[in-house]
Formats: sequence, structure tokens, C-alpha cells
Amino acid sequence: MDTLTHSLLGALAVRVALPAARSRLPFSDRRRMLAGAVGGAFPDIDYATVWIDPLSYLAVWHRGITHSLLLLPLWALLLGVAMAWLLHRREAWKLLTLSAAVALATHIAADVITVFGTRVLAPLSDWRAALGTTFIIDLLFSGIVLTGFVAALYGRPKRLPAVSLVVLLLYIGAQAWLKHSALQLARQRAAAQGLEATRAHALPQPFSPFFWKLVTVGDEAYEVAYVNLRPGTLRTEAEPQRGLLALTRHYRAPGALHWRRQTRFGDAGNRALVRRLWSSDQMSRFRDFAVFPVLYRVDDSPAGHCVWFTDMRFELPFMAPPFRYGLCGSRARGWRLRRLGY
Repeated sequence: MDTLTHSLLGALAVRVALPAARSRLPFSDRRRMLAGAVGGAFPDIDYATVWIDPLSYLAVWHRGITHSLLLLPLWALLLGVAMAWLLHRREAWKLLTLSAAVALATHIAADVITVFGTRVLAPLSDWRAALGTTFIIDLLFSGIVLTGFVAALYGRPKRLPAVSLVVLLLYIGAQAWLKHSALQLARQRAAAQGLEATRAHALPQPFSPFFWKLVTVGDEAYEVAYVNLRPGTLRTEAEPQRGLLALTRHYRAPGALHWRRQTRFGDAGNRALVRRLWSSDQMSRFRDFAVFPVLYRVDDSPAGHCVWFTDMRFELPFMAPPFRYGLCGSRARGWRLRRLGY
């Protein structure tokens, strides 16, 4: 989830969970919300490490120790004490620590529901929790949070902040139900291919909770389809669309899916080279990061080759994926790890 939404959600959660009216400590709701906003944004401080090494940031540092449930008490205490000192309210350090803890918990939860993966047990475990119900940037999710935040900031309507959190939970629950429906379609396709159900996946997409990317994982290739689960969807690829609606043409009704085969390591001509480069030590970080690795493209030039890889989790049918890494060079000159820019 984007950092701004995290910050607003943290402030909203603190306002609902720790209102000034229920506390003997004279500390205003707005200051409590400020503490929640800081705590809600704090875990994304790990973004600073992207300037050190972008690939290590993706594979190791992002959503690591700053997103850990095990280290949450430590971060909350540090933030609480620091804010008490900065606000010249040292007697409020316990309240500020609790506010930071509530906000940190909302940040971790909001990241877990995406597909990126969050190391909630770092540094003891590299396991990444990823429920995959919600796209990384969800405008409806952010809109619900913003509505509750504005109501909390101005104190009216009084019940709207709490109601907005309830609506947010119901929205995530609806997304989970839609994911189950999409996953059933992917499992049907996997069964037709003779694959186990565990090789079928459904990934959330932008613009609508009804849009899903279906993926089946074979030994040498993936099969991919884009579905629109909105009731009454009849659109096919042949129907013309304009403007932003043109982006939605890829998402078809469940009964009109177009499954596309995508080989993991390219065609037979380049497959040996692609496999060798993918298995090289230089690509180890990207192998740790990618859940559905796939060859993006091969660029040939008189100076050598560039073999690019990406992760299908972040491939959208209407734009280039954001994470594309590969090796450039030749057998004679050696190979260097590079990132493919836009």
C-alpha cells in the first residue's frame, strides 16, 4: 500500500481506538492522530535503502525488519519516546507509544493483504506473508480511509471514523471472496492441464476489485488470463473502448477468457543461455524476490546480449512491469547485472 494511505490509516485507527474522551491524559485527538500518522508511515522508512542497492532493497530490505511484528514493540517505544520529547510532553510517552503501536499494526496488516510479501517474523524468519486480496495501490481502499480520516480530523460526523473502519474491513472481506471466485477459475484451468490445484493463482489488479489475473504454473510455461468478475460482464476483446476504458478491455467475462501461454525461459533458440544466466550467482537476489519469474526479453547487439527477467506478479496487460533485471555482456567479456529502465 502507498505510504500516504498508510499514514492516514494509522491516524484514523488511533482516533478510533484511543480517543481523548476516554483518556484522563489531556492530550488532544489531533495530536494523537499525528502520532498515528507518524507511526503509520514509519515502516516505509526502509525505502531509503533503495539508494544503496535497488535489488537488495526489493529482495531483502523492503518490508523486512521495519514491518516485523516481532520488532513492533521496539519501534513503537522508540517512536513514542521520540514524539514525547519533540512535543515537549514527556508524561505522554506511554500514550504515544501505544498510539504508534496501533498505527504500526495497521501498516503491517495493510501490506500483508497485497501480493508483494511482508516478512512479519523478521529477523528470525525470511517467510513473507502475502494474502493477495488487494492491489498495491487501491483507490477504493484509499478513498474509504480518506473519508474516515477527514471525519476524524474535524470531529463530525462523530461515528463516521469508526464506521469507515468497519466498511474497510467489509471491503477487504469482499475482495477475499472475489479472490476465491477467481481462484476457482484458475483451478479449473489447472485441472484441465493436469496440474495440481496449488499451481493455480489469482492476483488482484488495479482499477476495480472485480479485475483479476489468473495464472497456472507449468514446468516450462505459465498460462495467463485476465477476468472481470463483475456480474453481467459481456465485453469481449473485439469491442472498441476509448480513454481509460481502453485499459479494461483485457479483462473478460469468466465465460470468454483468453488464455495466453508464456514460456518461462523463452524459445528453444535462446533457452540454454537464458537458463544458464538465470541460475548464475549474479541473479540470486532476483531469484529470491521473484515468485513467478519469467523471461522479459532478449536484446542483441554487436557488443553482446542483454537477457532481461521480470516477475509476473507485477505484469499488467497495458504497461511494462516495474521490476526488470538481467545480465548484459557475452561469454568472452563476461556478464554484468543491470536494471532495465523505462
